[in-house]
Amino acid sequence: MGFKGYDWKESNDVFEGAARFSRGGMLNYHPLVVVARQQGKKGHELLREMGTTGIQTPIRLVDGQLVGTKRLHDTTLELGPPQGPTVHPKWLTHFDTHSGKAVLNKSPWEWFSDFYERIKPRGDELWVTNGRVNEVWQSAFDDMRKPYMRQRWPDHFIEIHPDDAGPRGIESGDEVLIVNDDVLIQTGGFSIAKGDDFLFTKLQEKGLIRQGRGEFTAVAIVTDAVRQGVLFANFLSPRWHGAAANSVVHRVPDPITLRYRFKLGKGRVSKIGESPYKRSFDEMTFKPRTII
Repeated sequence: MGFKGYDWKESNDVFEGAARFSRGGMLNYHPLVVVARQQGKKGHELLREMGTTGIQTPIRLVDGQLVGTKRLHDTTLELGPPQGPTVHPKWLTHFDTHSGKAVLNKSPWEWFSDFYERIKPRGDELWVTNGRVNEVWQSAFDDMRKPYMRQRWPDHFIEIHPDDAGPRGIESGDEVLIVNDDVLIQTGGFSIAKGDDFLFTKLQEKGLIRQGRGEFTAVAIVTDAVRQGVLFANFLSPRWHGAAANSVVHRVPDPITLRYRFKLGKGRVSKIGESPYKRSFDEMTFKPRTII
């Protein structure tokens, strides 16, 4: 594009160039590139010699040897003086607090129970949780360009227990609709809150909670890997269109952390047809993901 410094000839040039900007961070692999150059090798060559297990960042240089870091905030880690390109941030052995210990905040059940009572499934509703799958890296920002990954997860999926699927006439490979017409949305509050004004019941009394609606479609996978009464979905849509599983999750943040409870949804699930994967072996699989 005409910018200087971007005239790379191969992927190793990018790898080594990025190493400089990893210094001092949790992804620091700069020492690996330094040692590779000392040995007259490319960074990729040295990394390839480490096999499929590689080395865990941040990488340190100890007595001339590259050493990975198994875990951060490890008080048993004996670092010694930094060597060569190695840096020793505080978080290698301690948390970044005055005491060096982790500060864990929790919401007491007394501050959560009224919200829980309001949102728990009723009638034919089920809990709808969501999360990641091992094969897909983070938000799939890069994976979805890979043909074999799109073939493995070409669509949304939702896991459902056999005892929940049977009465609803749902089989693996069916396309289902998950609907929550009781999505709670907080519209204000928490600013200079006094007393128990932050409790869900008080927010509701003050008219700061409104009802919304959410839905998404997915391909059913019938499995006892989930509990009866609970559905598990991929947290994003691999197709990059349509609604994601968080569509049925409430928009009421935790008053302590101010984080939304993005894994706590509910909904009614019903069959709307068969997916194109139900009777084909070309894409997707309905084998339980718990098989090793």
